Amino acid sequence: MKTLVLALAVLAAPAAAQAPNWTKAQPISITMTDHGFIPRRIAVQQNGLYVLRVTNRSGKGHNLTQKAFFANARIARQDRGWVRDGQIVLDSGRRATVHLQAPATRRGGTYEFSSTTLADADDDYKGVFVIR
Repeated sequence: MKTLVLALAVLAAPAAAQAPNWTKAQPISITMTDHGFIPRRIAVQQNGLYVLRVTNRSGKGHNLTQKAFFANARIARQDRGWVRDGQIVLDSGRRATVHLQAPATRRGGTYEFSSTTLADADDDYKGVFVIR
């Protein structure tokens, strides 16, 4: 009887409790330059699986900050160290790889991201995640 109850509990568990199949994740590359992010517009599907690769090719440190996006996304356990307080912080020449499941936000929803590094406030160091 205990086995039957356990089997039913596993079958009734929501799909979100299961680990995503990261082999099906789509790659997204973002490069930090001396003049901003490339690309600046990133389209993602609701709940889509992605491998976000962020590379800092500029001569100084930058961050990619979007607290609500990262709070609503599902970050792979092994990559959570890269995302702290809603941002990915990279020194010059560094790169980060983050496996994530995009937020279930309504289609057309946007998350504007930026670098909050002191000198970047004057530059056009901004971009947007768009939910499709």
